Parts: sequence; structure tokens; C-alpha cells
Amino acid sequence: MHVPLSAALRRAYSYEAGDEGEALSQVTPALRCLDAPRLGVAKRLALAAYQDALHCERCRRVLAERFDRLGSTLFSDDDPRELAACFDAPDACTVRLLAACIVLFGRSRESVH
Repeated sequence: MHVPLSAALRRAYSYEAGDEGEALSQVTPALRCLDAPRLGVAKRLALAAYQDALHCERCRRVLAERFDRLGSTLFSDDDPRELAACFDAPDACTVRLLAACIVLFGRSRESVH
């Protein structure tokens, strides 16, 4: 059974429909993991997931090991499921937390050519 991220958060978070931000032409893997149709919604859910992670020992460990296991740069088109494989015994929470990190801190890939 698929449970949306918003149903699993400790606190209720809401957003105004008019303040969702631009619709993305492509749905990135991170947005799919957060069940977010738009970047504005994804940012709110990502912030909530990131803040909730501070209350979970396993999630805090993922955050503490993130740079050692993934490096310093996350890209907006990274797949959280693939990145989760770099952690010991990844679960759905690890994937959602990495999706949140991608939405909050990921940057666009740039070509040097």
C-alpha cells in the first residue's frame, strides 16, 4: 500500500494552492518520491521531511553520513532510490529523506562544453 509522504509526517503541513510554484516540464525522481506535482509543493514536503528527520536516530545517521557516502553535490535529477543503495539497509524513509535533500539542496547539471 502506497502512503503519501504528507500522511507520514509528525506534524500537519499545508500549502495554499496558489502558492505552488511553476509546474515542471519533467517530473524528477525526487518529486515522484515525495508525491509532489509541483516544485513548490515538493519544497514544503521536503522541508517537513528534513525537519522530522532530526527526531529519528536512523535519519540523523543518514544525514551525518550523507557527504561521506554521496559526496558534496546533489543534482536535481538524481534518483533517491539509486542514492539510497549507498547506505546500509536503506528503507523507504532513507529514500524520502534523500529525495528531500535533493529538492532542498540539489542543483542543475551544467555542461562545460
